[in-house]
Amino acid sequence: MYMHIGSACTVRGAAMATTPKWVQQQQQQQPCAPAARRAAGYTVVRCSSLPEGPAPQLQLPPPIRRSANYQPNSWNYDSLESSLAGCNKRNREGDPSSFDKLKFRVRHLLLQQEVEILTKLRVIDTVQRLGVAYHFDDEISAILNSVSTEKQDVDRVDDVRLMTLSFRLLRQNNYPVSPEVVLRSLKDGTGNFKKTLQKDTEGLLSLYEASHLAFEGDHLLDEARVFSTEALRELRPSMHPHLRSSVDNALAVPLHWAAPRLQARWFINHYARDSDADLSLLHFAKLDFNNVQKLQQQELSRITRWWRNADLSESLPFARDRLMECFYFATGVAPEPSLEACREVVAKTFALIVLLDDIYDIYGTLDELVMFTDAIERWGTSASEQLPEYMKAIYLTIVSTSNEVAEHVLRQEGCDARFLLKKAWHDLCKAFLMEAKWHYSNYKPTLHEYLENGWISVSGPLMLIHAFPIIEKKGVTPNSIQQLESYPKLVQMVSKIFRLCNDSATHSEELKRGDAPSSIAIYMSENRATEHDARKAMRDLTMETWKTVNQDAFSNCRFPLPFANACVNMARISHCIYRGGGDGISAPDDEKMMEIKELFLQPFKVEN
Repeated sequence: MYMHIGSACTVRGAAMATTPKWVQQQQQQQPCAPAARRAAGYTVVRCSSLPEGPAPQLQLPPPIRRSANYQPNSWNYDSLESSLAGCNKRNREGDPSSFDKLKFRVRHLLLQQEVEILTKLRVIDTVQRLGVAYHFDDEISAILNSVSTEKQDVDRVDDVRLMTLSFRLLRQNNYPVSPEVVLRSLKDGTGNFKKTLQKDTEGLLSLYEASHLAFEGDHLLDEARVFSTEALRELRPSMHPHLRSSVDNALAVPLHWAAPRLQARWFINHYARDSDADLSLLHFAKLDFNNVQKLQQQELSRITRWWRNADLSESLPFARDRLMECFYFATGVAPEPSLEACREVVAKTFALIVLLDDIYDIYGTLDELVMFTDAIERWGTSASEQLPEYMKAIYLTIVSTSNEVAEHVLRQEGCDARFLLKKAWHDLCKAFLMEAKWHYSNYKPTLHEYLENGWISVSGPLMLIHAFPIIEKKGVTPNSIQQLESYPKLVQMVSKIFRLCNDSATHSEELKRGDAPSSIAIYMSENRATEHDARKAMRDLTMETWKTVNQDAFSNCRFPLPFANACVNMARISHCIYRGGGDGISAPDDEKMMEIKELFLQPFKVEN
């Protein structure tokens, strides 16, 4: 029997990615094959107890693979498709002429001339919260432009709600506005916030919401956030229930961090209980929500058919099937009705990412992960031939899905995005592989190392890269593609928020599984801190990262507004899907399931 030392050693169930140096030296010094040894003057010795003939192959034991024991898919696709088919047969709810009449009335609310500016700003705020502002972009821009250029009533220092609301609306709509100029009157002669403000609940709530639009260096807004948060918590027990509901919702997730479509669903219900609600506006919002829901049901029906045809659960039974949750996430990134193609691309991409994450995190050996990463770099159907059987189907689905996007862009814009999309997948796989190497070698990265890799491995850049050429129908150029290849700061920062939100929800479970450490675990180790202190430090880091996002998106953004909005929306849906420390992807709870049903399957009841 000929003895041969292989190039892979088993480490915790996985093969090493490289040949040990001492093996390399022996291989260089000694010819391995029998014929080569004879030519070199070696005598080949055969064990006398073995019969003549071909040497038996050394059988290696199968690799030991881990399991995360994820909960099964919560959605029955047969039932879902049946339900969606029934929904898709119905026409748009209500009489179109009735819808148009309501839209005309809402436009009148915005354009009425005889009301003061605060009333107009409140209407804008309400329209935005209800999710129907996209119908009135021109009217809203005209009002805000008037406020910005003429400074109408904004210097009325006696009305904190006017000052804070005008600041928030102007800043989030890209108008230059200084918090120092608008909010300095809220302080007394000693530099503290005025005591009268401590009893103005609505003013405090408006100040709290405005404070989350801070840029780097906006120290007054930092002070306002701390002050308003503490004051609202103190006043909470004595609040009217309806106002308390507003405060609780804001303290859980501030408006600027909330996913627009989720916020609209919540606010329509909340507004319906407001005694001062405008019934025409409420009726219009319900009709519009139902109309958009029907559009998204059609999208969901299409991607469900695509997913079932791909049949990846057959080759990857250990991985998470989370198509519905991925569509929920995609709706957060691209909520506008006109972005249906973008939602479908992001949902498909994210569903594939979730499966791939489980291969790299749980199932694949290190040798297999290296092979897959190399195959992604080579990109093409032939590159799959050397992959293990279970990897081939997902590899081919990834390549075909991204190639479809690239072909669509080439047809529509005449621009080749194939290299950009392939590079994004390769960068993600390299980041996944890095975390796998950390795990198998028991390496503990620094917090800086972890986050530099983590904003890529969380998959935000990959999804945004795929979204860009679909959103920017007229803005895809060789120059814009080249800009995206290096991942602009805005893409990096929203992905960093995505990573920090993910870590907040998954830290405990990943610790139990023995995965590579999270930002929380690393901070605890580096600073000898408790988990409570580490979580607070990561929340503070998230807040600071949001300041960079705000400045890049609303002050000096290098990209068109639709893509900037998609980036900001990714940060927003990250907060929502991991809200309350729950993992809405791996382990969606009853609350998350209800949110999904309300978004896509349960319309509002509307009286004719």
